[in-house]
Amino acid sequence: MDEISASALKECFESSEDDIWMPDLSHVSWSNRDFLGWIHPSGHLGYVVLVSPQDGCLKGVVMHRLLRSSTRVRLDMCCLCHHVHRLDGTAMFTVTEKGSRGRRTIANVVCKDLDCSLRLRNLAEPGSLMTETLYPEAKIWRMQKTLYRWLTRAKYL
Repeated sequence: MDEISASALKECFESSEDDIWMPDLSHVSWSNRDFLGWIHPSGHLGYVVLVSPQDGCLKGVVMHRLLRSSTRVRLDMCCLCHHVHRLDGTAMFTVTEKGSRGRRTIANVVCKDLDCSLRLRNLAEPGSLMTETLYPEAKIWRMQKTLYRWLTRAKYL
């Protein structure tokens, strides 16, 4: 992903810029990102910025986040990067479908910090509990395809 300025980041969201919390972009390694994702400090919102496959423009999506906690030991797998986490490594992210006036939401279980691009390249800790023999380019393609399909169903792309 190419480097994005803070002003370009604000413009890709459809809501007013007062609603969007912007991250510190000075620490982002752009060469290792397929999309930029960050979490609001309150923890209930997630933001994703990606390049649309249809027109090549930047698209911003605000998602609601619900942390999944459990008292029993279980494994969770991110639907984007297929990283297997132990406890509390994933969250349920929901996207409200455009034009539904908030009546229809589409949800997926994703890494709770939205660092899927880094996990595919083994740059985020901890490592996955399930190793995968697929080569990195195919993993990246699979993640992008899944993310595009999810956001296309919600009419954001």
